[in-house]
Amino acid sequence: MVKNLPEIKLTGLTKKISKNNILENVSFEIKGYGITGYLGPNGAGKTTTLKILTNLIRPDSGQALINGIDSRDYKKTLRYVSALVDVPEPYPDMTVKEFLSFIGGLRGVKKDILDSRINSLKKELSLEDLNRKCGELSKGNKQRVVIAAVLLPDTDIILLDEPTSGLDPAESHDIKELLKKLKKRKLILLSSHLMDEVKELCNYLILIDKGKIIATGPIKQIIKKFGKGRGEKGLESAYLNIVGRNHG
Repeated sequence: MVKNLPEIKLTGLTKKISKNNILENVSFEIKGYGITGYLGPNGAGKTTTLKILTNLIRPDSGQALINGIDSRDYKKTLRYVSALVDVPEPYPDMTVKEFLSFIGGLRGVKKDILDSRINSLKKELSLEDLNRKCGELSKGNKQRVVIAAVLLPDTDIILLDEPTSGLDPAESHDIKELLKKLKKRKLILLSSHLMDEVKELCNYLILIDKGKIIATGPIKQIIKKFGKGRGEKGLESAYLNIVGRNHG
């Protein structure tokens, strides 16, 4: 039996807060494996989009689908999607293993494979002593634990909001190397401000500003089309040209 490819589809997504349009008629579709970069200035609507996809907030109109299922039906969509949004911290009084076991239980990871998953992620993410309290960890190591919690259920779709925020270069390198492996068998939507990170990891880009989608396409196509006129060609100049044009 052929496995269906993972898919995210947004149609006419609109969200207002205090009469301000946070998202305005946002539509895009991602299907298949790889990493899609979701780029835009602070306040552009990236995190709001991810929160709608995980049912943390609900749109005023439009629809967000995870593998064809409305994101508001979170009991079903949780089988397919995991997310890192707003960089939460692990519970400080729990050990790393207690926290990961707790999250694994909430996400329905079977007990007979939970320990194996935790040990595998410990190695892949270079987690510290599993018996150490989360509150004693550095910011970077807390971030690693949170990312491990996101990856525990082994879902087909992963949503990441600034996953390397607060990490030193060596820690960021480990996370990026893991994401390179995961992109071969996962659909990953990655929100990031780091252009080097996006260039290294992403196959496709979606640019959003002022709550509206302003450009989409393969990363090489975006750079070729927009990456001129600001010195060196590249994603940075393409981004500035697109966002600058939208603000002009």
